[in-house]
Amino acid sequence: MIAEQTADAMSLAPVETRRDSLWRRALRWLLGKPEERTVQTVAAIAPEPLKRTAAGAGLGSGRPAVNTRLAPVSAAARIIAAFDAAHPVRQRQNLYGRDDKLETLFEAVLVGRQHAIIHGSRGSGKTSLAQVFGDYADQEGAVVIYTACEASTSFADLIRPYLGFIPDSCIPFVEKHGFRIERDALLAGDFGPRMVVDLFSRLTPDCQIILILDEFDRVEDGEVNSQVATLMKLLSDARLPVQMLLVGIAQTVEELILCHPSLRRHLVPIPIGRISRDDTFALITTGAQRAGVTFDEASQGEIADLACGSPYHVQLFCYLAALEAVRRDCAAVDLVITRVAMRRAFDTWALLNPGDAELFQRLAAADLDKRTRIQRAAREAAMRDSLSADEEIEGLLGPALRRDTGRSERAYFRDGAAPQFLLTILALHQGARLKAVSEAGN
Repeated sequence: MIAEQTADAMSLAPVETRRDSLWRRALRWLLGKPEERTVQTVAAIAPEPLKRTAAGAGLGSGRPAVNTRLAPVSAAARIIAAFDAAHPVRQRQNLYGRDDKLETLFEAVLVGRQHAIIHGSRGSGKTSLAQVFGDYADQEGAVVIYTACEASTSFADLIRPYLGFIPDSCIPFVEKHGFRIERDALLAGDFGPRMVVDLFSRLTPDCQIILILDEFDRVEDGEVNSQVATLMKLLSDARLPVQMLLVGIAQTVEELILCHPSLRRHLVPIPIGRISRDDTFALITTGAQRAGVTFDEASQGEIADLACGSPYHVQLFCYLAALEAVRRDCAAVDLVITRVAMRRAFDTWALLNPGDAELFQRLAAADLDKRTRIQRAAREAAMRDSLSADEEIEGLLGPALRRDTGRSERAYFRDGAAPQFLLTILALHQGARLKAVSEAGN
């Protein structure tokens, strides 16, 4: 299940030589295409939370398209494969605008044996980056164990699933019996960071184990944050071959450092921002080729403007637009088709967020000055994940916002994907107004 031969071969080389070789392979992997995998990274048995996507809610929901005829199954499957907004990216070549982040992860975790945290807004591609990195680390002989966190978990419940997946190849023969006794005791009861470190101290120093904790920001108990920070610090102080890769939001970094200020020396933050406009167009173009459609310049510009560099929104809008084009027997996506897809995206999202959607609909019908200010605020939130202090804007968007108690000067949308949908409904209403004026003039 794990590439044990690779790990054993690497362990025979001097440390510096092994690290240099590993780094050179990482750079070659970045520049080329990795081989198709048949071995998956080890996944801990833990319930994976429901994906927060509009695409998974059912495309038949919301307002019907102009042409409601279903797309052929083969074409729909091709489009889903090309623009899959509902699942993380698993292959490096589909991870746009993140090569520098992968390099940092390679250097920090695989080579430097440091802990890391990937943080960014919803839909920015944090899980995709973690899984692509985990896939490469697995190829290089590391034991990669992944699970997603639950909101009400305890420290023991969070760590326990990982313990059952430590392979025998990482345990020296003389330690196997003691390791199993200690592990069985932890699996059966409660425990804290020190007991985990004591167990991991039995591992062979030549192995490397990477524990990926996805959606760590969902953990609600501050004591669990503190215990995880303590575990990371103790692992580093003991120079054990176990690294932790956390995936969360920016506040997660602040909370961990607050729990353990000295963790700064052992933790590398990997911020995930929006992808560039050029990378957005590359994502659209490459996906369109795989889907068997084309997007004209106006449709690409509209998608880029409203997605604001969010890979999730780019793929969702492209997916629905390509599907609509196939329904209409069109090979090209134009602005009309794109806006039908935008409407469908908003209506599907609204099924999961009825309160915010109703508020956004009202705001889209407001006067020009108010709409302009709201649009500016939504774009700021879409690009920066938060809003500057503005009493009037917060008064208008209040029900859709939340305050961060640690940073009272900033406000956030409760749903991290909402700013792009607010921009979408504003653009659709503006387009309808312009069309009405044009038709009246004719």
